[in-house]
Amino acid sequence: MPEPVTITATAVGGLLAGAILSVALQEIMVAIKESKSRCSNFRDALNSLENTINLLSPLIKEMDRLNRELEDSNKREEIIRLFLQQLKKAEALVSKCSSIRRWNLYKKRKYEKRLRNMDSSLRDLSAVLQVGQALDTQRLQRIIQDM
Repeated sequence: MPEPVTITATAVGGLLAGAILSVALQEIMVAIKESKSRCSNFRDALNSLENTINLLSPLIKEMDRLNRELEDSNKREEIIRLFLQQLKKAEALVSKCSSIRRWNLYKKRKYEKRLRNMDSSLRDLSAVLQVGQALDTQRLQRIIQDM
């Protein structure tokens, strides 16, 4: 008789977090594509945001996967949570942009600036990721030296 599989709360939480991350990424990409097809007002800003998300999402997914494997959720969980929050804000912002009329220059400028700020905040998050990677590398070097 096969042994029963035990699933810890940490494993379930990790799987749930991974699923939430995947859904959030899919939703923002769909929102960006729909917004780009509806109106050309924000095409450049939306392309930039889309490129940033495309660059960051594999890194965040890999970090999430490694957190689950290593049970090292304390260090990187906050970054993943911040990324998810930014994705939700970006999705709401992109949805608002798709309803702005071409002739409304005030709102067009206002929301284009918000899109650029969102892109900038996501790029700032990538800088935090790079610092974290550098710290991890130094920790590993230290561990190897101590061996």
